[in-house]
Amino acid sequence: MRFGIALESFTPPGKNPDVQEVFKIAELAESLGFDSVWAWDHILLGSRKVFPVLDAPTLLSAIGARTTRLNLGTSVLVMAHRNPIVLAKVLSTIQYFTRGRLIVGAGAGWYEKEFRATGADFSNRGKTFERRFDLVKRLLNQSDLSYNQDGFVLEHASMEPRILEKIPMLVGGYSDCVLERAGRIGDGWIAYYYTAQGFHDSWRKVNSSAASNGRDPASLRAVNIVPLSIGKDYAEGDRVAREFTSRYMDLPKNTGCTVESSIRGTIQECAEQIRKYEDAGVEDLVFIPANYSIEIVERAGKELLPSFLK
Repeated sequence: MRFGIALESFTPPGKNPDVQEVFKIAELAESLGFDSVWAWDHILLGSRKVFPVLDAPTLLSAIGARTTRLNLGTSVLVMAHRNPIVLAKVLSTIQYFTRGRLIVGAGAGWYEKEFRATGADFSNRGKTFERRFDLVKRLLNQSDLSYNQDGFVLEHASMEPRILEKIPMLVGGYSDCVLERAGRIGDGWIAYYYTAQGFHDSWRKVNSSAASNGRDPASLRAVNIVPLSIGKDYAEGDRVAREFTSRYMDLPKNTGCTVESSIRGTIQECAEQIRKYEDAGVEDLVFIPANYSIEIVERAGKELLPSFLK
């Protein structure tokens, strides 16, 4: 398994992201052997109580300039909120100057207010996602592209400069139609707050979709993003994970997302829980450190990772 860290790119109302702290955690993660860092994506989050949020590609480009090895992931970009031609240029630029370290997680979106604000059609977000996902992927991987659909007209277009290193483009989401889509058009699937069993069950659906569409399931990347709360015992770790989740996260109802996915407790207890994710097929386990604690990142890197990175 590879291990990543989710960054505090958004905060609850009344608090702003601390950019220097975000940089510090990213640089620490690289030094400790983590494979990746991930930035959340929203444009407008909250109404009267606003959740301050940084733009994910911009943040990752800044981190890319301060690191040399760390992979940089989005979780997840909402395609409908951005012009796909401009987005492809932004992503190809990050990929170019980081020499191939970008991972794009993308989704159809869920927050209707953002769709109204950006002039996007919320009711057709699945269809919009698939078309824009395809267009961005083609722009990132093809030259001399001609295209005329949805008002986007390309005549022999090529995104240059670029490098040949392919950008993995993963699909994030929870419903059965999203799992089918991930297997059919994505380079993998990103789950969020999924238990090992929940991930295993949904990952089977992704693999089934890939196989039925003539694709090799083994080529797909399996990512799960879960809280990490290291404490003196399980009870303390569990309490902190739940309090953190209640302040920061809005887990979607009627999905597999649950705070029970948290990895919590002593180092030994956390290691035992991580092995369950490994057995479930997770290839990239991304930790959301409770309260975005730099101490948790440091302990995870020094005391948890050595047992798995041999």
